[in-house]
Amino acid sequence: MKQEKNIFYHYTSVSALYKIVTNNSLLLSGVQSLNDMEEASYSIMDFESDFKTLYEKNDDNFLKFFYENGFLPKKKEFEELANLEIAPFVFSLSQKYDNLAHWDRYADSRKGVCIGIDISKLQELAFIASGFVQISPIIYNEEKRLEYFWKSLADKFFGNKSFRIVPEIPIELLCKDMGYTFLSDCYRQMKYFVKNTAWEDEKEIRLAYEDTITKDTFSKIPHLQDVYKNVQFPDVKTAFKQTGLDVLRFELINNKIRPCRFLDISSIMKKGLITEVMLGPKCEQSKKDLDLFLKCNELIDVRITESKIKIR
Repeated sequence: MKQEKNIFYHYTSVSALYKIVTNNSLLLSGVQSLNDMEEASYSIMDFESDFKTLYEKNDDNFLKFFYENGFLPKKKEFEELANLEIAPFVFSLSQKYDNLAHWDRYADSRKGVCIGIDISKLQELAFIASGFVQISPIIYNEEKRLEYFWKSLADKFFGNKSFRIVPEIPIELLCKDMGYTFLSDCYRQMKYFVKNTAWEDEKEIRLAYEDTITKDTFSKIPHLQDVYKNVQFPDVKTAFKQTGLDVLRFELINNKIRPCRFLDISSIMKKGLITEVMLGPKCEQSKKDLDLFLKCNELIDVRITESKIKIR
């Protein structure tokens, strides 16, 4: 099947699909619960090496200025801040459609479902558009690391205009004053998007949220408001509470108690967020009952299909 531009696939159980629809939320699991034992192993030294490589290879004036004035003079402060323990929570999707390995690993031993999700709808949420919650393909090589690094850094200073955490403050002043703190945010975000090449076959797309970055951003705002008195800052704390991510919860998953957070998707659920639900090769769910369930929850245009993989 041809890959649709914005559609990616979440393999899961029938019970998890039920909760997504009835609760209007996506469950983000703590990375310690995931299957790669090397999750979040990307080091500060790796990051600094990548930044130096980017500086040497890129002719962008902003990047040059930032490296020389925002990073090098405050390298020690950056390392102290970047070394804080992180607690990321993630929701995983894949480019792979009706894939046997994914059915085995993530969809209740082939008894579950594959949910098609339009990530362009997720990107309409303010907390994702502003960069608090990141959506990105997993990074398996240096070229993609540098590309993500540069995009993440640029987004923090020149990103979404409708909901910017840092408003129109002169970039040179911001880089010198607090640039190292935004660089620390970039590093902590990259930690949970860099994975071992052994997992490259999964073609993973990840939606991720990291609690300490949010708290760190909240702590920056009073300082920025004091320095830049004529600048209007958005009410990020109210926006944060509206996401549902502010509450740490626990779920019983595969007979284990796991920490998680729930992203509220009620504002986009009925706007085509879910495009398809495919029943797994050994799924016992009735298509008729599933169709009725979705329609009763006002999900009218969701396609219901069956895996073409034949298994006894």
